[in-house]
Amino acid sequence: MTITHVLIVGTGTLGSQIGFQCALHGCETTMYDIDASAIEACKRGHERLGKAIQADLGLDDARIAAAHAKLSYSTDLVTAARDADLVSESVPEDPALKRQVFAQLDEVCPPHTIFTTNSSTLLPGEIAGATGRPERFLALHFANQIWVRNIAEVMRHPGTDPEIFERVIAFAKQIGMVPIRIEKEHNGYVLNALLVPMLTSALTLAANGIAAPPDIDRTWMIATKAPAGPFGILDLIGLQTAYTIAQYWGQKTGDAQSLTNAAFLKERYIDRGKLGTSTGEGFYTYPDPTYLRPDFLRS
Repeated sequence: MTITHVLIVGTGTLGSQIGFQCALHGCETTMYDIDASAIEACKRGHERLGKAIQADLGLDDARIAAAHAKLSYSTDLVTAARDADLVSESVPEDPALKRQVFAQLDEVCPPHTIFTTNSSTLLPGEIAGATGRPERFLALHFANQIWVRNIAEVMRHPGTDPEIFERVIAFAKQIGMVPIRIEKEHNGYVLNALLVPMLTSALTLAANGIAAPPDIDRTWMIATKAPAGPFGILDLIGLQTAYTIAQYWGQKTGDAQSLTNAAFLKERYIDRGKLGTSTGEGFYTYPDPTYLRPDFLRS
């Protein structure tokens, strides 16, 4: 079965990007959120996103206009789910919330609909039992700025139907992604198993007063020739996401340092409206962050 209708549940940074990527590659794509203001923000975000993608990929106006024509927006889950062949869920990293969302989706989606989670930290097996269709459920995880960082990590859980696993891998290719097959459940998948320890170490250094974020980024960028350091990356990911992950794992494992890192993010940045690139300010100010200036690595 060809996947032609996609439902995106959660219209934040990555949900919006996934939706536009699907529409760009010809899928009828419905963006769903419970909050009407979030839907309006998503529409505005898609206007900006279309321009960014056009500039980065060198696409013509017609291609971007065609993508916009494939997008629809809804706060009515029954209507949004009616024709869905595949659901991509990007709600906050709270396992109880994700289970609740998938239980609701099971009631309103057609029996053939495939359920996927874009969770960056939770294993699909932690959620599968609540979906009502565990054999048709798995993880399909994307990296931020997916039109250029176009990997799609496809992770099944023990109960995923092998045919569904292959179908989602084919779907990832269909929407211009490079699928990464993950045959066994593993915390952090591939990307975050590599990335999160580095970001966590950077947060620990800053939260414990060892070094300031710009100096930590300078160290990483000079030593590795990377285009951004851990705090530039955190701004791109979103500080609310970083906080949620640190708080969740700190509470789950009793790790005091993880809770200290979460408090550092909340008190110094999130409570002050500094959420990263999405709000124009996080560890840096956008659209001209100092780490991109030529003198940053010399100061």
